[in-house]
Amino acid sequence: MRLTCFKNGKKIELDPLDLDYIEYDVIKDYLTQIEHLEKNPLAEIKLDLTEPFVPKYNLINCSNIFSEKFNQIITRRKPA
Repeated sequence: MRLTCFKNGKKIELDPLDLDYIEYDVIKDYLTQIEHLEKNPLAEIKLDLTEPFVPKYNLINCSNIFSEKFNQIITRRKPA
């Protein structure tokens, strides 16, 4: 599974000292826990960091089971 970051529609490489890197790192940790649910080798998550503190996730070629679990995790960690 591939995790790619975008900002303003362009792919970006994150600096480990950048605050956006924290979001990437958290999602990467989640993926290590649930990626076994996704069998498609072409599955990808595009992390859109255009809006500060409001990341958007675009799941591409992901199974329903994986998508549901991913969305449960993301929903659970969002502040009320």
